[in-house]
Amino acid sequence: MVESVAAVLAFHYHQTHARFLKVVEELDDAQLRRQWPHANSIGFDAWHCGRWADHLQMLLPRMTEGLANRLGAREQIWVKESLARRWGYPADKLGHVETGMGMDESLAAALPLPDKRVLLDYVRRSFSAADDAVGRLVDADLLVVGAVADQDAPWLTGPNKGPPASWVIGYEDHDNRHLGMIEARRGLLGLRGSATV
Repeated sequence: MVESVAAVLAFHYHQTHARFLKVVEELDDAQLRRQWPHANSIGFDAWHCGRWADHLQMLLPRMTEGLANRLGAREQIWVKESLARRWGYPADKLGHVETGMGMDESLAAALPLPDKRVLLDYVRRSFSAADDAVGRLVDADLLVVGAVADQDAPWLTGPNKGPPASWVIGYEDHDNRHLGMIEARRGLLGLRGSATV
């Protein structure tokens, strides 16, 4: 029996992350770093989706007073731990809010990915934080028009940038697109591509 729409949304969002981790955890450092013509490395996609999850878990409590009260203020792991500096990434060239969105393709290919253990530790923690935030949503939160500051979403204009539900669905859709790309590249590596959890 379905408890709530928010619970269904949270289940699918978490399942996407579980599938994503399954297909990248089996790869070694060389497979994660392999460059593909006109496509990012799998490691870049993992970092990029981790960044989006980290961004979402920070953003949700800022949208409405109710979410702020329930979720508490959250800082991005990426920012709190100064990971751009620690990993040697040019923060000012990492695209919108340092997520890789809109980033130059040649620069993305040249990013010095950390080793698999470090990279996936960040991705796991970001996914976990985002899963927790999304898991705390209730149906009443989903369509409330909240405010999103321009600096938190500079690719959009105006304070009304959509309700929490549209952000979660949009971020899940984004992750699934990258998951599909990774599954295809796993097939090119001679591995089973499909992620089933």
